[in-house]
Amino acid sequence: MKIDQRRWQKAEQKRREIMARYGSDNHAAAALAGIRALARQEPLLPTLQADLVTLAIAMSEYDQALLAANRLLKLLPGDFFAARAAAEAFSFCGQEEKALAAWQSVTGAEHRATALAAMARMEARAGHMEQAAVWIAEALARNPRDAMTVLTAGRIASKQGDTDRAIGMLERCSHPAVPHALKGQALYELGEIQDRCGEPAKAVEFWLAAKRCLEEGFPGDVDLGRRIRHKTLERNRRLVEALNPALVRRWRNQAPASKLPPVAVLAGHPRSGTTLLEQVLAAHPGVRDIDEQDALACAVRETLFPGVPDGPDLTTLDALPADSFAATRRDYLRRVAMLRKIGPDTGLLLDKNPNLTDFLPFLLGPLPELRILVARRDPRDILLSCFRLPVLPQTGNIAWLREDHAAEEYRSIMAVWEKLRDCLGDDPGWLEVSYEALCADHEAEARKVTAFLGLAWHPDQADYRTVRANTRVASPSYEAVRAPVHRSSIGRWQRYADLLPELFEGFGK
Repeated sequence: MKIDQRRWQKAEQKRREIMARYGSDNHAAAALAGIRALARQEPLLPTLQADLVTLAIAMSEYDQALLAANRLLKLLPGDFFAARAAAEAFSFCGQEEKALAAWQSVTGAEHRATALAAMARMEARAGHMEQAAVWIAEALARNPRDAMTVLTAGRIASKQGDTDRAIGMLERCSHPAVPHALKGQALYELGEIQDRCGEPAKAVEFWLAAKRCLEEGFPGDVDLGRRIRHKTLERNRRLVEALNPALVRRWRNQAPASKLPPVAVLAGHPRSGTTLLEQVLAAHPGVRDIDEQDALACAVRETLFPGVPDGPDLTTLDALPADSFAATRRDYLRRVAMLRKIGPDTGLLLDKNPNLTDFLPFLLGPLPELRILVARRDPRDILLSCFRLPVLPQTGNIAWLREDHAAEEYRSIMAVWEKLRDCLGDDPGWLEVSYEALCADHEAEARKVTAFLGLAWHPDQADYRTVRANTRVASPSYEAVRAPVHRSSIGRWQRYADLLPELFEGFGK
């Protein structure tokens, strides 16, 4: 097909305008609609396909993301940037082999080392350290000065217990000339090494330096994230005020609007133990888990509150007729079916997503039969764990850049659940699970939760690490869930009590 460069230039300009608007308002639905329309006009413009990947992932349109990823690889075979976008889509949708193949397709000498480093990261995340070491060694041999390669080598050395080598590599990445994203990651990892070496003061110095680095390097993302955070805090405040037992009972007592497999949501603040609990439950052959995907929230927003950028509210939800919820249920099933085979014998859908914790009230209208699991843990251990995470500034984690913001956000999220819990009262469809209890008597707690879901205990659950060994874990805690259950993280906050006082203030027992 002949390419009209002038037409492409106009499409590219329009594309940039749409993505700039998305960068300032975070309205992914409007942006996706605009980019889709442009992509229909110019299907050979690679930048449009890359944007489709990003926006489709944001909107839980997994088939669209995969379609755009495959198109990118055909349009630009061997291209690094096309492979990176495609690998992101494949990995996000649980297609790890295709993600690896995308990286392997990179042929240009300029980017081959970075591609090998990405492959090494994927293997390390899967626990395949020998293969990770092979690929990172090849990447270093090709380009020993590439910052991403050096960072990955440092992280792998750290995981393998080669502390001196890890520190040497990571310190190279903390140089001022290194891009902020990579430098921030290196500083976080150096903090983790100091934590393991019993040097909490030095660990905090590195973590705080990482946060300053990211604030400096991503001012636009930080500003957008904080604006959205303030809106969420206000929404949660209104939720706590508006929720009442009569409202909740009315939702719970209505008949489901359509047929749906049994659904349970596994929520709780990030780092509260949701991933460990998910792995045990998902080892049951009667459970299909959805791991940290936003399909349910997207289905609610797009069917019940279309074109409402600020999101749902209880007054509007309560005014909707019961039969309007059938569209939500169909849309949720449509999205989930892109990730999991769904049929009459699917069994229980376990939707594990900490992001749903302060969204739970909006689920009871469309899903009156929903079972709710909420993981609980000492908030001080949760906050320390979140504060240490080497994440780039995004809407969901922007509070973790500052101690007082992290503590405020924890209170806001959990206040919604606690008010909903009080409104549910003796409703048999909810259960809190203590992380500390799960660690103290793992099988007894897991059996209790399995029974709550209406399932009989299965032997595979006792051996979940083996059964789930090759399953991708979306959570940053992917390493911990492959290790035996232990209590070493319980009470870890105490060694940092005097170093991060604003993080723990007001959470004493």
